Amino acid sequence: MNNLEAGLFEQRNNDTDGYCVKYPRDDNYVFREFTTNRRVYTERVLSCCPNMTEQKDFFVSSLNSPTESLLTPEKNLNYIDLFCGGGGLSFGVQSAAKFLGLKPKLCLAADIDEVALELVKRHFKPVYGRNNSVEDLIQYEVDYTGNTNQFISQPVILDDQILGLKGRIDLLVGGPPCQGHSNLNNKTRRFDPRNLLYMIMPAFAVALDIPNIIIENVQTITRASENVVGLTKSLLHHHGYSIEEFKLLASDFGVAQSRTRHFMIASKNRNLGTHSFINQFKTSQISFKEACTNLPKLDDDMAIIQKISNLSRENVERINYLHDNNVDDLPNFVRPDCHKNGHTYKSVYGRIKADLPMTTITTGFASPGRGRYTHPFERRPISIREAGRAQAFPDWYWKPTIDLSWKASNYQKVIGDAVPPQFAYPLLANLFA
Repeated sequence: MNNLEAGLFEQRNNDTDGYCVKYPRDDNYVFREFTTNRRVYTERVLSCCPNMTEQKDFFVSSLNSPTESLLTPEKNLNYIDLFCGGGGLSFGVQSAAKFLGLKPKLCLAADIDEVALELVKRHFKPVYGRNNSVEDLIQYEVDYTGNTNQFISQPVILDDQILGLKGRIDLLVGGPPCQGHSNLNNKTRRFDPRNLLYMIMPAFAVALDIPNIIIENVQTITRASENVVGLTKSLLHHHGYSIEEFKLLASDFGVAQSRTRHFMIASKNRNLGTHSFINQFKTSQISFKEACTNLPKLDDDMAIIQKISNLSRENVERINYLHDNNVDDLPNFVRPDCHKNGHTYKSVYGRIKADLPMTTITTGFASPGRGRYTHPFERRPISIREAGRAQAFPDWYWKPTIDLSWKASNYQKVIGDAVPPQFAYPLLANLFA
């Protein structure tokens, strides 16, 4: 065995017939190789972290430089991204598709957030962009009692341009708004009209005859009182889809964050075996320290993503307490009254544990009172740049925002609402490898 072979990271799973993922490295690049019984898929990135393992080097280096597929695209992958936000899921689809030798084309991006949608347009140049509620694009009726596995009225696309895409789309992806069933929503948790937006995904797929679907949401969506997951599965089964659902943890896929998400994947073309692909793409955990320290210098025009929010005197004192006493959790007597005895969010006002992935990032990451967002070594909250990297957004992803004159609040919303792009790799491998 030569030195290169000795340095390979390889994951194997006995359930997967000869499939494996490796991370070779040479003097300049670190690679991700995915071997199936039909071919080898390869991408590379400039190696920035030779002191790390090959695997960690790949993921941390990809936060500094773009990855490059070594395959020539053989066919197109036309897809739609509903509730696209700032493009986390689209970024993942684009990267994973190129890795698999496909040429991705975003045919429709839709989101009510005009600022976030503009970033998606700059990056992925969709054929159509719709800055209105996705509800306005389609008409359908569902029996929410669950007594039938059919739409009461068949889904109809209301936009003539989008209707023209029928039969021409390979993949539908989307993460319907999750506030209705987030654990942070104490008022309407698991009973909220926004939960019903989940049903737009199967309706769109049926209306446009889309053979493959990926739906992302918070893990508690499965307990929503409206039973949107069960209804979606029933409707899709009726229309000939094979379906799988599962929870994925972001830190298992090269993301420096312990963010758990529920995914449903459906296909008319394949009998799915997603769990085997998931196991192949799992990685060792990347810590906040590995992803967010010793960072390369940015161009001057990118200074805004280094921005740190101004803090109240009380929050400055709380951060100082953590560092002065070398503790990660703020004791009750230093907390405000609303976060003392009986509080359920221990991580609030906490200091990041440097050698672990971050806890879930929300839109409130700029404030220590919204989560464990105090920097482990410096007396401050994390920056926009650090929060983005912990969501697996590379620094260069924010370049277009300079021309768009984004405010700090725009970054906070896009990053906090995002789907880490690395989730897309095992899902697209199952559908298209």
